[in-house]
Amino acid sequence: MIRGLQDMGTLKVSAVIEAINAEKTAEQYTGENKLDSSSIGREQYLKLTAQLPDTTEEDVHLINTHLILVADSSGSMAGNPWNQVLSSLEYIIGESVGNGQIHLDVIIYDTKAKVLQYTQHNYAIQLSRLKSGGMTNFAEAFSRVSGLLKNQIDDKPVDQTVIMFMTDGEDTVSSKDQLSRGISTFRGNLQSLGHDVIVHAVGFSRSHDYKFLSNLCTAGTTEGMFRYCEPSDGKGALKRKLEELFDFISCVDGRQADIQLTIGGADKLVGVDELLQTTVIKGQIITKEPEDKKDKIGDAMAAAANVNHCAQTFVQAETWVYLEDPHSIPHMGIKALFKMPQDKEQKMAVLCEIVSFQRQIVTEPVDKIRWSLRILSRNTDVLASKFAQTLQQKGDIAKLEKRLHRLQGRIANTQVFGNKGITKEFRNAVLEQIKEIQTKVDIMHGMMAEYKRGQGQSVAVLARANDLRYAAEFSKSRRHRVMNIRVSRNVDQAKIAQKQLSTLKVDQDYVKSLSQDALQFYFCVLSQNDIKDILLDQEDISDMMGFGLAVRRPEHVLDEPTAIRVWCISGTLVSRTAMMDAWEHKITVDGHLSTHGGFNMDHDSPLGVTTVGQGREPINAWLPLYVCQSHWERVKALLKPTLGYFCMLDPHGYDYKQMDVMFYILGSMIGQLNPETAGEHQLKILFAFHRTCAATVKDFDLTDQVKEIVHKFISSAEGRTKDIVSNLFTLIGYIVSLPTVTVEEIFGASSEIRATRLQQFWMTFTCECLRRAAGNAYRETNDNVINGILDQILHGVGQGILQDSNIKVKEPPLTKPKAMLVTKCHNVKSDVSIDSHVFDPKDTVTPPTVIYSHSVKVDKAMDIWAQAQCGIIKNKNRAEQVAQANKVVRQWLDEGVEMVSPCDMSSTATESQQPPPLDEFEPDYISHSMVYTLAKVLQKLQNNAYSDIACIPGCIAFVEFWLSEQPGFAELDSNSGMAPVSWTDRVKAAIARVYSCMDELVVSSRDEVDPDTLVCVEDLPPSTPTTASTKSEDDVAYSDYDSDDSHGSERHARRRITHGPRITLPMVVHAVNPLVDLTLCVRAMTCQALVLHSNSKARAAAKGGQLRDFHSGTENAVTTLQEAHNDLVKQSTSVLQRLIDFALWQRANYCMLEATTPWAFVGYLMNTYKERGEGFHELVNILTSKDRVNPIPCMVDKVRILLIGKHEECVVLANGNTWMPERKMAREFEKVIGEAAWTSIELQLNSCVQIHVYRESDIPNRHGHCNSNPYIPNKLRKALGMPLMPECVKGPAKKGPLRIGNKLTR
Repeated sequence: MIRGLQDMGTLKVSAVIEAINAEKTAEQYTGENKLDSSSIGREQYLKLTAQLPDTTEEDVHLINTHLILVADSSGSMAGNPWNQVLSSLEYIIGESVGNGQIHLDVIIYDTKAKVLQYTQHNYAIQLSRLKSGGMTNFAEAFSRVSGLLKNQIDDKPVDQTVIMFMTDGEDTVSSKDQLSRGISTFRGNLQSLGHDVIVHAVGFSRSHDYKFLSNLCTAGTTEGMFRYCEPSDGKGALKRKLEELFDFISCVDGRQADIQLTIGGADKLVGVDELLQTTVIKGQIITKEPEDKKDKIGDAMAAAANVNHCAQTFVQAETWVYLEDPHSIPHMGIKALFKMPQDKEQKMAVLCEIVSFQRQIVTEPVDKIRWSLRILSRNTDVLASKFAQTLQQKGDIAKLEKRLHRLQGRIANTQVFGNKGITKEFRNAVLEQIKEIQTKVDIMHGMMAEYKRGQGQSVAVLARANDLRYAAEFSKSRRHRVMNIRVSRNVDQAKIAQKQLSTLKVDQDYVKSLSQDALQFYFCVLSQNDIKDILLDQEDISDMMGFGLAVRRPEHVLDEPTAIRVWCISGTLVSRTAMMDAWEHKITVDGHLSTHGGFNMDHDSPLGVTTVGQGREPINAWLPLYVCQSHWERVKALLKPTLGYFCMLDPHGYDYKQMDVMFYILGSMIGQLNPETAGEHQLKILFAFHRTCAATVKDFDLTDQVKEIVHKFISSAEGRTKDIVSNLFTLIGYIVSLPTVTVEEIFGASSEIRATRLQQFWMTFTCECLRRAAGNAYRETNDNVINGILDQILHGVGQGILQDSNIKVKEPPLTKPKAMLVTKCHNVKSDVSIDSHVFDPKDTVTPPTVIYSHSVKVDKAMDIWAQAQCGIIKNKNRAEQVAQANKVVRQWLDEGVEMVSPCDMSSTATESQQPPPLDEFEPDYISHSMVYTLAKVLQKLQNNAYSDIACIPGCIAFVEFWLSEQPGFAELDSNSGMAPVSWTDRVKAAIARVYSCMDELVVSSRDEVDPDTLVCVEDLPPSTPTTASTKSEDDVAYSDYDSDDSHGSERHARRRITHGPRITLPMVVHAVNPLVDLTLCVRAMTCQALVLHSNSKARAAAKGGQLRDFHSGTENAVTTLQEAHNDLVKQSTSVLQRLIDFALWQRANYCMLEATTPWAFVGYLMNTYKERGEGFHELVNILTSKDRVNPIPCMVDKVRILLIGKHEECVVLANGNTWMPERKMAREFEKVIGEAAWTSIELQLNSCVQIHVYRESDIPNRHGHCNSNPYIPNKLRKALGMPLMPECVKGPAKKGPLRIGNKLTR
């Protein structure tokens, strides 16, 4: 409710109607004039905007919600379902703790129900103590909910109570009468509360009581939503349903208003599958700053520093209309309906007057795609609702099926590619929306199929249909939903920050004593104010000093803030207020995208530039600096909204993960240190930001969290993957920001231990950096291509096991492989291309050939052998006959092996077969082509590395200085916040030592290599060790801009940045450990990076111990190379083995088809298959093939044996377990053996039921079954002449009593 509405007569409304026109260009029309167009459609899209009275934040009444989450913890929820519930509860409680509008109570119920007791600090521990078990008691849960109902919480009135009720089954404790009385009492308690009550239900698995839950959703004053999922929807399906429902509830904060719309004449409003004259649509209340006072960078940063001021408030609503005359202006009556805070049941109606009208014609390709998606989304939601209604009413779905097929065709025909003006970002958004629509359509296809199978009224179909009705409610983009949650959570934080700022006191004596050097350094080039001016200005208590950056933000920065890519780090200091003014001015003049770039990682688009620094470098982002304690107190109060805007372009968009951005930027700054960039000015900025990060760790209590991440990275391979450490630069920032005591706990107090552990850390860091670079370079590359590259690195060009062996003469080994590797890596072109053999395993082997023949003699032997194996032949007089049969059977098996065995393999088909010798690989053998391939691969990886491998030397130098010198920040604080000259000198000296070590390696290697050996390489001209290399725009750099023209910033924003000496992986490894076997180590690191380039492979290898370190010795390096070689050999061998197995299957299948007796068929079957695998299904396909001309002997018996797994009660296949074919396959069997024979087999299949032994008490389980009333399917009951079960009695769940075959699976 907005204050001031009672005093207004009418609200002014502006209306916009969009219509599609395929011929004309886009135009806008106003007033009474009709359009000069003959091709616009009658179905058009109406957008209404009603202006409300000017308001402040306090004028909008936000809804206070009492949320009660009721979760089933009975024994049937054990395992993954219960883990999903716990994970969802942790998320929901965590989000509710900081939300002032939601009070959350959690009830866990099984046989008994209890309220979860938790606090803001211990809820994770409390959740970890919860276990699943017991029965399901709904009545107990309702009783506990009723005890929590209230109208006031913490002296705040409750506007609405929302109940989320989740179960996977039926009530197994209460009788029907008890449950009926309990639900009646529960409904009465809800209705008597006096405010709005909504009950949402979530059903999990096909065993839940659908009718009960759907009725439960109507128990409140407003009907709730029903969500449904089952285990087959995926491991996280239940978690997603619960979290989506919570997100939806938390987004409804009171900023809504209903719009009652009436349209006159023959025009109609488009409803859910019907046309209406009057309808009520939901409107959203939004607040904007007035044009003359608009702070276009976000409300929160202004709110943190200034008093509240009036804002412009609007109600926006949208709907579809159908116009009889598409060119006319419809006559509409509009009322805005607002809930009254005093009486929740009453709504105040405010008349609205349309003061402006526009019609916009959609003609551009981009707009047409948006229009098509809007139509598709609406039609999908309408069809889903109609579909659910039809299924529940047992209606005719034939028409709906046609509509579904038409909808599918329109989805397939949506033009995404080939249109001009379609950006990559827009195309990805379109594809994501199409994927969402297609998911709903797939669900409807699945429901249609189940309905046609006769399961139209099953629990699963009805529940799925009901769930689909509400799917449209959750179709908002994830970023918008999560941002709404964050904003509502962070509004209170902004108010707290405002109060903190107003109470801060500046140490004026200290500020006035700041040195002249500090005042000149901490000087804003935009406002011309120094740090003293900023701190002593009492009118702007939110101003503070910082530095500029230029960044690009990807869309997934919402989940991973350190995914931001830094274009450059400016050497220009800027105050916060001056930066805000620059943002506001640039947004007003050029718009948002030109100012900050939005969420766009397209490198072809221009970089958003807010302003330029002293070196003409672009600036579009800003971070604060620690100058002194008084300044830090300001920074600390506003750090969260600052990071929220830095990452999400919304000060209210802060999330705790964004703290990592501070350390990521610090690590990036450190990584750019080299002899060319390590100037006094840049080092002073670096140390000032270093001090800021150290204070952040201390004052925001991050020490333990950061320590654990660094420790796990060093000590365990499982702590290094991207899901644990998203950005490796963050680690560098962590290490130098930790307190000295904590650093000593991690790396040791003595210099020797610290040096050893640091060496281990840097080697691990380099390996992980290389592996992630391989992930970027080969993300969508086929494994066969990667295997071809590995083959050349391991064996050389033309020498590998996967390549054509045309080169018979082995390459001579290099006498100085280390020098050759260093030189080639240093000279290879940056735009290198790699030519490698694409490995196709089938190319490495020749498929074996077998001769298909049938022998009556073998048939007879198989008949006798099978009967003997099954115990049918027990007469000792037939022992000789059985022995002779065994001999013939063994001879038949050996003949097959001989047919498929290569000449150099004696026993290819036996289970004990071993692959060819794997120890022939020589890790120390290095040839010229191997080094050449390795150098090109490393250059490609370096081109795709982020974090950049070239940044590691700067990190090594700075960390070495900081951890060995341990200067502490007291010296910096006593020097007016300026880094002492001794610090900058020692950093420069450390950088010089590291780069000197690498330079010496390059020079000595070049002297050792014969220049003639480099002729065949596509090298650059000989370069000095400090030749600059060109980097991609993602690289972080201190840029040196010198252009004076007015458009210089945009031109420079598009060009690539050049910086620093040319750094290669061998140089980095040598700088980390000069004593390591460089060639062996680099080859092993590269092979490991290629093999484990994906994060999923790396995680699996880390758990299995295959993600190795190479910081000491050669053992791990040799093992890695040997395993890579073995893997290539095994791939080739496994392909051959599969072809051999397939050939033997084909031979045996042929004999089985021709077998003249059932026992002969069993003999072939038992000698070939133990389970129903690939060869078995080949046999089934042949049996049911329409192309076969000759009849198959004993066809019915053979089909029966294959499906039952037994012959004459003897187990012959798959341990005697039956196989129930799908309906389509069953029809194929019926065609080939006849209806009567198939009916007999089908009855036998259904009869293979083992009765489960129920509890001794004979108390029925939740399905109503016990020892005296076991579950037997109706189909079998009918065949056996037993009374049928009523339809309302459900069959068993996945974990119910039905057991097929000999195997009892629990």
